[in-house]
Amino acid sequence: MKPKIGEYPFKRTPKVAFMFLARRELPLAPLWEMFFRGHEGLYSIYVHSLPSYNGSEPEGSVFHGRRVPSKSAD
Repeated sequence: MKPKIGEYPFKRTPKVAFMFLARRELPLAPLWEMFFRGHEGLYSIYVHSLPSYNGSEPEGSVFHGRRVPSKSAD
């Protein structure tokens, strides 16, 4: 497949955003780690979990520091 646009009009690399919705820890996190490996800089990751979940990912994980702050809706 060939892109229809010959040259990208901006001076930045396009990215794909991934939003993970999880109640607790991320299911299949190791599989996602393999999926993202080697493509650094081409994606943004956001993790939205329950406000009561206090777990965290290891520092080397692509999910580390990617939690979106949330609060319970009344």
